[in-house]
Amino acid sequence: MRKFFFDMKDGVPLRDRIGLEFENNADAIAHCGVLAEHFYRDSLTNDQDLEISVVNALGREIHREFVHRR
Repeated sequence: MRKFFFDMKDGVPLRDRIGLEFENNADAIAHCGVLAEHFYRDSLTNDQDLEISVVNALGREIHREFVHRR
């Protein structure tokens, strides 16, 4: 299992300091999609700049997903 972090950005980054463990990059990216859907449905605003960045344990961004850009 490897640790991945899910940073939120909307102009100002909010760093995930805890992270979650996943078997591989694909599983972490799939989880990002679930998070994005959650924020899309439950958000009170339509912030087009809100994004989730998936970062691996080495600090490299492996995926970026905008929440409200569909």
